[in-house]
Amino acid sequence: MNLSPSRVLSLVVVAAAYLRSWWIPSGFWVVTLVCAPVLALIWFPEQIDALTFGAWYRGYQIDSHTPGIAIAALGWVFLLLFAAALFLARLSAK
Repeated sequence: MNLSPSRVLSLVVVAAAYLRSWWIPSGFWVVTLVCAPVLALIWFPEQIDALTFGAWYRGYQIDSHTPGIAIAALGWVFLLLFAAALFLARLSAK
């Protein structure tokens, strides 16, 4: 498996989220349940596109591929928003 800079940075952000969530009851599980699907978007965008291509949704078939960079970018947005929420929640709790 190739560890690209995007994958390594995503692991760094998730590690920071784990460190920051130590004060939350069940924080480990919250971070795990949120970050697992988000990491899948970042690490496997082409495979996710392959899963959704050709699927039927509300009577329409998905007949065009989504660029992998768009799927990974969406994953990054979710990951950074979640990490920011953890850090901002800690600041507002004081």
